[in-house]
Amino acid sequence: MNKIFFAFLIFSFNVLADGISDLNAFVNNVSSMSSEFSQVVLDKKGLKLQDVEGVMLFKRPNKFRWDYLKPYQNQIISDGDRLFMYDQDLRQVSINPIAKVAGSTPLLIIAGKNIEKYFTLRNIEDQVANEMNQNIKWVEAVPKEEGAGFSKVILGLTENKLSVMKIVDAFEHTTTISFKNAKYNVSLVDNDFLFKLPTGVDVVQNGVASNNSSSTKPTNNKDSELIAFANSWVSAWSAKDIGVYLSKYAEDFKTPNGDALALWQASRKQKISSQGKILVEIEDIKVTMKNENLARIQFKQKYTSDKLTEDSNKSLLVKKIDGKWLIQEETSGK
Repeated sequence: MNKIFFAFLIFSFNVLADGISDLNAFVNNVSSMSSEFSQVVLDKKGLKLQDVEGVMLFKRPNKFRWDYLKPYQNQIISDGDRLFMYDQDLRQVSINPIAKVAGSTPLLIIAGKNIEKYFTLRNIEDQVANEMNQNIKWVEAVPKEEGAGFSKVILGLTENKLSVMKIVDAFEHTTTISFKNAKYNVSLVDNDFLFKLPTGVDVVQNGVASNNSSSTKPTNNKDSELIAFANSWVSAWSAKDIGVYLSKYAEDFKTPNGDALALWQASRKQKISSQGKILVEIEDIKVTMKNENLARIQFKQKYTSDKLTEDSNKSLLVKKIDGKWLIQEETSGK
């Protein structure tokens, strides 16, 4: 009897050990993924509240996009520095720095690298008995951040690959996301994770709502186009993507000290590259059209790096050249 009980303990330990081991293997060996998914939400009594389908992509570290296709078309996109959540029914986009919401975003468990910084992991076996597929290994992830909006995430892995994810929220609603036709270590580029601002939507940045226009009129196509340009410029700067960042400037850009453009570009490249992590946040965006192809974009900017935190008011004079908006002049003040 003792031998049987001892063997049972060994078996149980091996089952439990596999879950976190498989999750670590998934994090370390899968750098990107694309998949179709189905998402079902049940309340605590088991009644279905939602049933949607879509496609998802992720690329480590911290880049992901979830496109909900049926029955409505919402989006959740992270470019690695900012999280964009678009609600089609509300016509609203919320934008938050990933650094501020990492511990309250369950999707980062999939696309992140340092999961245990934000979540406490635990192998679970009782889930195995409740699931028909006995090949799935289960891991529970509990957010370390208080007020995360969900109590836990349960990850199901098959052969070191993510197959299902369950999110339990504060109301005891359970969201089950199942993946199918998944492809791993696929070739993805950063542009796959750029958010394109829909026309005429409200934008909420850091909890502050704005219609992003220079008057009380709804945001027009030009405003949306220019706001998207400013956000892509900020994203490239935050990501230290020098090539994309410098491509936002016109050949006749008025450099701050009157230096030749090539010298200014070399100086910017050296300064940005020498920094550690950079986070640039903008809010209260105001667009003023000078003419059809010339505009001024004004906003409040917060720059944070390992060495400096600085708030400023910034103004970009931009001109459309060969169909692309480019920065001709950049000024800032307190």
